[in-house]
Amino acid sequence: MVRILMVDDEPRVLDGVRRNLASHFSIEVALSGAEGLAILERNRHSTDPFAVVISDMMMPQMNGAQFLGKAHQVAPDAVLMILSGQADLPSTIAAVNDSNLFRFIAKPCSPHGLRSAIDDALRQYQLVHAERELLQKTLAGSVDVLSQLLSLGNPDAYSRTTRTSRLVDTAARSLHLSHVWELRAAAKLSQIGLVAIPPDVVDRVETGANPTPEEIAMYATHPQVAHDLLIRIPRMERVARWIAQQNSDGSHPAENDEEGFCIDVLAVATKFVAARQQAEEPTATARRLTGTCRHRPDVVQTVLHAATSAGHSDEIRELTVRDLRLGMVFQHDVLATSGVVLVRKGDTVTEAVKIRLANFAATVGVNEPIRVAEGTPAGAA
Repeated sequence: MVRILMVDDEPRVLDGVRRNLASHFSIEVALSGAEGLAILERNRHSTDPFAVVISDMMMPQMNGAQFLGKAHQVAPDAVLMILSGQADLPSTIAAVNDSNLFRFIAKPCSPHGLRSAIDDALRQYQLVHAERELLQKTLAGSVDVLSQLLSLGNPDAYSRTTRTSRLVDTAARSLHLSHVWELRAAAKLSQIGLVAIPPDVVDRVETGANPTPEEIAMYATHPQVAHDLLIRIPRMERVARWIAQQNSDGSHPAENDEEGFCIDVLAVATKFVAARQQAEEPTATARRLTGTCRHRPDVVQTVLHAATSAGHSDEIRELTVRDLRLGMVFQHDVLATSGVVLVRKGDTVTEAVKIRLANFAATVGVNEPIRVAEGTPAGAA
């Protein structure tokens, strides 16, 4: 049943709303703006969030406009309405401008009228969510295509992308971040700027094999290259910004700075993967990042846990290129018979990878059998 939060300092009003509408909606009530915010905060990461928030205007300590302005920050997806018998014009304007107010309902309001207004709010809620879901699926599909193209052009960069994505995905779930799809997109595209840098330069820098200062400077540009490519795509502006900051030493974001958290998670994950390229153990990486950088210690520890967790690994199988299935994980580097690395250990079988291997198998040749597992390998980072 759809969840509605009703805030009013008059208990009889709340009792009347529950009595008349409880059979249609799941009604929760609060006697003040502060109590309403506490309820929304407890439900911030709920899988069954409040769809509609209704507030009285004239309440002590915090009026309806002030409450809904704060409520919009905590529950940005909820549709907000005012139900009030008295309100001055400036407060009403503030409610509309500061909290994206959907409707102002005048008291007294009949149960039928209130239910009709809530039904309209729910249609708005469903419309916004449907558009967002379509947008996110479209963007997610585009991100996957770009990521798979990277696997064809630069298997090493794609391997780092895969490892970064696994760390970010695990950390985002553990930290209960809300911008998960954008963070996943940032992880998948974090290395795309490397297509502009010669692979041998990338290898020397990432393995510490005596790169020149010019090569180090060239490598350092890849996050900005990715930003400049992605910033042109509508709705990817935030993803582009996060990627541009992946090499930062952290800004120690505050508890309520979720975007800062996301940037920190991406930056820490990419540093763990880069350190692993130079054979640094994850625990040593964590000590270094905690001691010399401004990354949040809880973010570092969460990524460390993701990097060192055993993960899941199904029975190892040895297959030919023809028998590979989507989602399988390579347990070793896959080489062409000429010695060229086609896929790195830890990468996942995708459509693009299957096509690449099939084409090499039909021409140059691929070293078979190929060892794979159905699940995520241990030590993926």
